[in-house]
Amino acid sequence: MHKPLYTILLGLLCFACFSCEKKVPTPLPEEEGIDDTPKFLVIFPPNGPGDNGYLDKVLSAVSRFSIKYPGIVRIMQTSEFNTDSLGGSLLLPSIDFMTMDEAQDDTTLAIFVGTEFKEILYNSDAPEGKLKVLLLEDDGVGAPEWLHTGKIDRYGASYLAGAMVEQQRAVIIAAMPGDPVLEPSIEGFKKGYESVKGREVDSVYYLADDFTGFTMQNRARAIVDSIQLNDMFSYYTVFPLAGAANMGAYNGLYEETLMQAIGVDNDYSSISDNIPFSINIGIDRFVQDYLEGWHATQQLPKRRVVGLGSEYVQIVFNETWNSNDLFFDWEDGNMEWDEGDWDIVLRSEFWKQRYNQFIDKAIEEEKTYARY
Repeated sequence: MHKPLYTILLGLLCFACFSCEKKVPTPLPEEEGIDDTPKFLVIFPPNGPGDNGYLDKVLSAVSRFSIKYPGIVRIMQTSEFNTDSLGGSLLLPSIDFMTMDEAQDDTTLAIFVGTEFKEILYNSDAPEGKLKVLLLEDDGVGAPEWLHTGKIDRYGASYLAGAMVEQQRAVIIAAMPGDPVLEPSIEGFKKGYESVKGREVDSVYYLADDFTGFTMQNRARAIVDSIQLNDMFSYYTVFPLAGAANMGAYNGLYEETLMQAIGVDNDYSSISDNIPFSINIGIDRFVQDYLEGWHATQQLPKRRVVGLGSEYVQIVFNETWNSNDLFFDWEDGNMEWDEGDWDIVLRSEFWKQRYNQFIDKAIEEEKTYARY
């Protein structure tokens, strides 16, 4: 039985209004008694911003927009929830919340940030009135007619990353199995790696069975530590797909190590010289386009999917990668780190060459996989 979307939003808004009962809402312009000012309700999942990546970028875009257009953006973060109920907790207490009447008019766009909301929204009735609802990170296949979706596909970028690092052993660290955003990235990286290397990646590690895996930095760090300690003389590339938990993997890279990691969602060049390149996902620009578009026209595409080759997905190279030129002396067999011993000095130019070699193939593979 579908749950009315009105009930879901009411639960969120009632909590928000209770939390802000002493605040006076910013007056909005009216014309002949009808308020036609575009408004926005942005709902974050329980893990919320603070991941130094995807969710922080969304919050940054929304915050910039709310400064540009004050008084029309409401931000909230849900607490733990299931398919039967949504609890709400206020993310930014300084922002006034709209009334339920405002949430039901045809100028309001409710943006749900992340696949955590997919099951709830897919099993909800259409919203009452003319409220528009956008779910981010969903391709819209099988979505209710009333639900709008937008997604940045990561399959192509992940395929490209896998192909670029084929000269090394590879492991994937993912937050959880079955996530509709993570699985295409896992499959893309595996296929790119296998298509060039001719064998499978060494392992896929899942941090948890649910969304809590996105916060398990210590668990991600422990996996990286274990690999470096148990197989310290093999070159490994780590492909982390765990949101905020990715920082655990990056922080676990020793300064003098044969292991490297790929930056995911953001440019992590400043974190470590052992991150040769990053997959920079422009979700901030993606969200900004939705906000500006709705504000200007109150129009919304039913389904939008972009990917590698678009302005929203970029490979950023670390110009200081392995700048100390320290490599293990395999031929001498000694346990010393000697400068210039290794015959493959993997500078940023090397990675740019790898990028140029595989970029076109990766774009084609993504189009085939995503069918867009």
